[in-house]
Amino acid sequence: MILHDAIKKLHEVAAGMGAEDGDLVYISRSENHICQFCTGSCLQVCFGGRIAEISSKDPFCAKMRLENLYDAPLKTSKTKAAAAGALTAVAGFLMLIRKLGPCPTVNFEDCRDELIFDLQGKSVYVLGRDIAGLNQALLLEEADVVLVTGDSLLDSDLLEEIDEAVMLEKELLFLGPSCTGIAALLGKKSWCPYGT
Repeated sequence: MILHDAIKKLHEVAAGMGAEDGDLVYISRSENHICQFCTGSCLQVCFGGRIAEISSKDPFCAKMRLENLYDAPLKTSKTKAAAAGALTAVAGFLMLIRKLGPCPTVNFEDCRDELIFDLQGKSVYVLGRDIAGLNQALLLEEADVVLVTGDSLLDSDLLEEIDEAVMLEKELLFLGPSCTGIAALLGKKSWCPYGT
């Protein structure tokens, strides 16, 4: 599973830095907005002074050590959200990424329009909610590009489709702050031009 691959890579990258002793703090922030390509509510994840804001179907409040993430089974959407948030926050702490939160709502239209423009002429398979204006493929095998939304990281079936896309050597494009840490750690493309 791609989440496990990213966690393994984080463990390698952060080895010997003392980061594993750092605390991850999770805070439900339902009053904050999330990326337009996701559903759910805002889950804020704090690590080493860096704050990531991702989408979660089941936001929660908790505190745990980063080292507890390394062997976590990630069976529920809550634990998958915890992992995705941790990957973004810690990647931000390690200066692998700069955008840890969604763009201001005023930028939603520009972001969507630029994404559609960038993908013109390509067949796109979306893992998550449909995005109007794209030339969407009905089958993963037919796609030129596979868009990975934050929602797909919380769903076991969609995670399997991500793995299938990797096996088929499809171009992956990760959308929004829920995915930026994973994309950076695994050397994949991400899309979040106006993120904060």
